[in-house]
Amino acid sequence: SGADGFMAKEDKAKLDGIETGANKVPPGVVVPYGGSTPPSGWLECDGAAVSRTAYAALFAAIGTIWGAGDGSTTFNLPDLRAEFIRGWDHGRGVDPGRTLGSYQADEFKSHSHTIWRGQAIGNSSTGSYNGDNMSFDGISGATGGSETRPRNAAPMFIIKY
Repeated sequence: SGADGFMAKEDKAKLDGIETGANKVPPGVVVPYGGSTPPSGWLECDGAAVSRTAYAALFAAIGTIWGAGDGSTTFNLPDLRAEFIRGWDHGRGVDPGRTLGSYQADEFKSHSHTIWRGQAIGNSSTGSYNGDNMSFDGISGATGGSETRPRNAAPMFIIKY
């Protein structure tokens, strides 16, 4: 895919090749995509409300899992913009209570850091301390940015219709 979002002819041929026969990608498959405009047969996972009839095969696959749209003629696509994907627990017990298609707020596992102070004994250049002279001095201040995240890249998530 070029920087302008259009696919090269050979890339389109490859994509068209997986759209036929036994290799057909079923509606509802979500994939990361490197371009800025979804290819034919795909929509951006941007939470948009789309027609239940125009996208009947996709509606049959995902229904209203990601939102009911207007409740009668539309349904919502997943909104995966700026989201990390976490597989549905589906009874495993690692992330219990989650439902398919749910979103989860950011969180940092609760913890604290104890700060001790004491009197230097012996070689002050090494900072060695005698444990008998230690006393509690408080909790460390906050550090970090506005979210907890690993290194990451930002493709567009698209869904097959």
